[in-house]
Amino acid sequence: MEPNVIICSCAVISDRDIEIAVSEIMSASPGLLPTPGVVFRHLNKKMNCCRCAPVAVATIYAAMDRLAQSTRVCPFALAEARAKLIRIEERRERRERRLNDAYANRKPSSMRAA
Repeated sequence: MEPNVIICSCAVISDRDIEIAVSEIMSASPGLLPTPGVVFRHLNKKMNCCRCAPVAVATIYAAMDRLAQSTRVCPFALAEARAKLIRIEERRERRERRLNDAYANRKPSSMRAA
C-alpha cells in the first residue's frame, strides 16, 4: 500500500483524505462541485495560506479520474463536474492574465502626472 502524501501541511490533509472526500461528495450530492473549498469544508478544515490550492486541485482531478475508472460514481456526474471545474479554472486564468497585463502595462510612478 502506498503511503499517504500530505497535500496541505497547514490543515494536515493527505491525498487519501481528498480522495475519500471527493468520493463522498460526488456520491452524495450531484449538485456540488468538488472544489478545494468544498473538499476542505467536507473535511471540516480551513485553507490557511492557500499555497496548497494548485496541488489540491490536481489531487481532486486525479481522484475524479480514479473514481471514473472504478465506476464507483456516475460517469456522467463526474464528466459534468470536471467540465465545470475546467471552466472555472479557465476563467481564473483569464482573470489572472488580465491582472498581470494591467500590472505590466501601468506606468511607473515617476512617469505619472502629479
